[in-house]
Amino acid sequence: MSESTSEGPSGTTSGSAAGTQNPVVPVVSIIENGTIRPAVAPPGSVFSLGWLMAELFDPRRRVSVAVRQPPFNPVVQLPQVPDLSTDPQLVFLAAELTETVAWYPALAGKTARVTAETDKLKAAIAAQDTAVGETAAAADRAVAQPAGESAFSAARLLTAVAELNQAILDEFADAPERLSAYQLGLALSDVAWLPRLPVPGPADSAADPAARPSALFALFSRTQMAAVKTLLTGAGTELPGSAAAIVSGSLDNWADWLNVHTADITASGDAWSAKAGLVLDALRVQGWVWRSVLIADPDVSMTPSMGAWVQAGSSIIRAARMMGSAVLRRFWPLVVILLAALGGLLYLVIANLSGISQVWASLVTVFVLVGGGGFGLSSGVSQAFGGVGYEIWAAAKLDASVWMVTWLPALTASTMQRVQLDGLGVAAPQIRKNLDPS
Repeated sequence: MSESTSEGPSGTTSGSAAGTQNPVVPVVSIIENGTIRPAVAPPGSVFSLGWLMAELFDPRRRVSVAVRQPPFNPVVQLPQVPDLSTDPQLVFLAAELTETVAWYPALAGKTARVTAETDKLKAAIAAQDTAVGETAAAADRAVAQPAGESAFSAARLLTAVAELNQAILDEFADAPERLSAYQLGLALSDVAWLPRLPVPGPADSAADPAARPSALFALFSRTQMAAVKTLLTGAGTELPGSAAAIVSGSLDNWADWLNVHTADITASGDAWSAKAGLVLDALRVQGWVWRSVLIADPDVSMTPSMGAWVQAGSSIIRAARMMGSAVLRRFWPLVVILLAALGGLLYLVIANLSGISQVWASLVTVFVLVGGGGFGLSSGVSQAFGGVGYEIWAAAKLDASVWMVTWLPALTASTMQRVQLDGLGVAAPQIRKNLDPS
């Protein structure tokens, strides 16, 4: 993570962005089951639904992105959501699904098929929990699940999730912004979770294309990033204000960082290096930070840190340097002519005048004329570019917000890599040698 970012999502404070708006609760409300709720889903709800569906379909995405330190001890600690074991976490996700889909009554039927399976799992968990206070012998007895349709089936759950996904796509077909937001949830989850290390064993997962470095690079390729950014833009009002621009900038930072650190991630051929685990762990955390921004999580910080502003200031200086260099490259003949004319004028003044007082008087006159012309030129340029100042300030605030939510891997960069990252406007993460693995 860059120095200006905050901590990860598992019970931590992942930085959101300055300018990201919290969901605005509509004035019109409805009464449902004795409770009052807004009539319209808040921004980020449809995106959250897509992210949640990806978790329900792929068990690997339910793994906590940050291991609690010291490790979670169920004897003395109550679990947080990331601490839940596989079955209770699936039940929790199903409950979250029910809450989210409540905004869209047309999806209730297909959602019921998903929750029907998780309810069976919930019943089995409850039966197991009744044995917690019994003797060891009783607690060790397996809680048998009834056979047939009354038992939980992972296969039936996946089928129900796939059918619900199709129903969601059909439901949002005539709502382009909702459709883009939902697909964005699926796509960003893929970016954060599809790349993985191979699992050794009889059925080596190295045969899976997602278990290779090329899968990570493909997800951040120009084509794939264009597709994700199209979804970000197309989601429109279904996302919190400015959240799309902030996440888009963070994706660019990741793409540039990966481009510079390709050699650190890959070994010979299309294989992972020893440092790949740190990169993938950081990507998992980054995915949850992106999610927090896109759902306007009220628990995250809304103000960029000083480190984020430093990075934004560095970007402005870098942009000014590049603009000045571009102007000189384009108009260098005019600059040379002006300098030559000024030198010739000074030569004539000094060569054709006698007496120190006359020379100094003439020099003063020349400098006044040149200075006046330069002032007039600079005033014209200032007026011409006066309107750019506001845009530069807006860009600086956006860049500070981007750095607030960018969580880059803590890999030590070489001098050449730092030069390359600086040229791309990417800040190398601050590495705490006594705390961060390397």
